[in-house]
Amino acid sequence: MSKQKNEEIAYEKIKRAIMLKRLVPGQRVTEEWVGKELNMSRTPIRAAFNRLENEGLIQLVPHRGAFVCDPSDKELEDVFNLRIVLESYAAELAVHQMTEENFQELEQLLKEEEKAYEQKDYEEFLRVNAQIHAYPAKVAENKFLLQEIEKLNLWSDCYLILRDNFYSTEMDQVLSIPEHQEVIAALKKRDVAATKKAIEAHMLSTLNDLSERTSIFN
Repeated sequence: MSKQKNEEIAYEKIKRAIMLKRLVPGQRVTEEWVGKELNMSRTPIRAAFNRLENEGLIQLVPHRGAFVCDPSDKELEDVFNLRIVLESYAAELAVHQMTEENFQELEQLLKEEEKAYEQKDYEEFLRVNAQIHAYPAKVAENKFLLQEIEKLNLWSDCYLILRDNFYSTEMDQVLSIPEHQEVIAALKKRDVAATKKAIEAHMLSTLNDLSERTSIFN
């Protein structure tokens, strides 16, 4: 098997273990342990660690090894507060440009999000969630704004993976779907103030939920 293929396998296995909470925030992950588990050399594992560090899922500490990241509430607040500003601005730019086709696409994304929850497909949920949040910036055709929103979405994905109780949350307790519906309803009315309010409420709701979960047992 090629070095690149081994790297991809190691990356996917470690990331999935973090998503499934088999590896928890603060836990040390050694090259030796992963190598033994996957029956491969340290070189592709080291490359996988570097990718995961770039994504914010693990932290490489010199002379100590790799640790699953444990983001602080301050980091969460910084990211989500900035997302409120940028996504509200994107909505303001896009609200009067949205077409019926755009709204149909958003409704389809909501259906895909609900399906991902029902099937407990975390990777699909993250993909769809990112598309919903980036959609207004795409409609506004502001590539710089879109780049920043997508970048912050990636950081948020890491925090969701590390702290969210996706697999144990029942459908009737899911908040993101009705909150996304509120944002889309406000966009349909071309109501800028209501759209911004819905975006802020959704972001703060998610932030509050993640900030309360400092342990997978909460």
